[in-house]
Amino acid sequence: MTTKLKSLLMASALMLAAVPALAQEKLKATWTDPDDPTTAPVTAYMHVFQSQVGRLAGDSFAVELYPNGQLGDQRAMVQQISRGSLHFANIASGVLASLGYPRLGIVDLPFLFKSRAHFNATMNRDNPFIKELMDDVASETGIRVISLHPYGFRDMTTKETPVHSPADMKGLRMRTMEVVPHQQMMEALGATPVPIPYLELYTSLQTGVVDGQENPPTNILLQRFYQVQGNMTLTQHVMTVGAVITNEDWWQSLGDEQRKAILAADAEGSLAHDGIGGVQDLLGVQKIRDEGVEVYTPTPAEMEAFHEATVEPTKAWAVDQFGEEFVTGFFDHMASFDDRF
Repeated sequence: MTTKLKSLLMASALMLAAVPALAQEKLKATWTDPDDPTTAPVTAYMHVFQSQVGRLAGDSFAVELYPNGQLGDQRAMVQQISRGSLHFANIASGVLASLGYPRLGIVDLPFLFKSRAHFNATMNRDNPFIKELMDDVASETGIRVISLHPYGFRDMTTKETPVHSPADMKGLRMRTMEVVPHQQMMEALGATPVPIPYLELYTSLQTGVVDGQENPPTNILLQRFYQVQGNMTLTQHVMTVGAVITNEDWWQSLGDEQRKAILAADAEGSLAHDGIGGVQDLLGVQKIRDEGVEVYTPTPAEMEAFHEATVEPTKAWAVDQFGEEFVTGFFDHMASFDDRF
C-alpha cells in the first residue's frame, strides 16, 4: 500500500470518527402491573415490545420500561400521553373512554366476547369498523390507539356475601373502574358502583369502603385481593379491554418505516400477552381457590339471569349515549363474525 493511499484511508477514518452517531430517541412505556413477564400479560407484552423495537428500529429508538404504576395511575398515563411527555402506555380502554372519547366504551358492554380468539378477530385494527374507530379517537383526542388486547374475563368477588345470581348483588357496594358501562352494568344488577383507582383497591377492600369488586383472576392474584375477599363467582361478565396508546402528533411525525417497525413490535408483544394471559386464565382460578377463597361456578340458568339483567339495559344505555347508528354499526360488525365463533 502506497504512502498516499495510507494517508487517504487514515483521513477518511478520522472524518468518520468525527461524525457523531445519531442519538437514539428514548421512548418511555408504562403500565400498572408488577414487572414479572411470566405471570402478568401486559408485562410480557412490554418486554417483548421493547426487545422487538430494539431489533426492528434499534437505530432510531430505545424503549425504557416503567412497570407497576411508576409514572402514575391510568388517568395520569392518559394525561401524559396527551401532553407528549410519555410515548406508550397500556391502559384499560374504558379509562380513555371516560376521559375523552365516550364511544370507545362500546367494547366494555357485558357478554360481548366468547373468547380471546373471538376478541382478537373482532377488535383487530385492520377491521374497517375498528380502524375508523381508532382514527376517530385520534382525531378527537390526540391519542392514537395502537392496538386493543383481551386482558381477561372479569369475575365477581365479595368479602362476605356469596353471589349466585343477580338477586344476591342487590345493595352491595361494588368497586368498578372509572368505566361508565361497567357502572351501568352494576346498577342493572342492583348493586351500587363505586369507582376506585386500581392501585387503591386493596386498601378499600380491606377497610370495607366497598363490599366487593370485579377483575380477571390475573389481577386478583397480582394484587393479592384474595387476602381481603372470601368469595368469587365465575361470571366472566366483561372482557377487560387493554389499549396500547401513544401521542397522535408524535405518531404522525414518524416515518413510514418507523411506524411499521413499531406495529410489528406490537404484533409480537401481543402474542406474548395472549400466551401468558391464556396460561394465567387456566391456572389463576385454582390458585385463588388454593388461597382459601370460595369459588362458585353459576349454573346455566343463573348465567342466563345475569345475561337478562344486563345485556339489554346496557345496550339501551349505549344507544341513548352514542346514538343508534353507531351502536347498530358496532353490533353489525360483531355479528359478521358469528359464523366463525
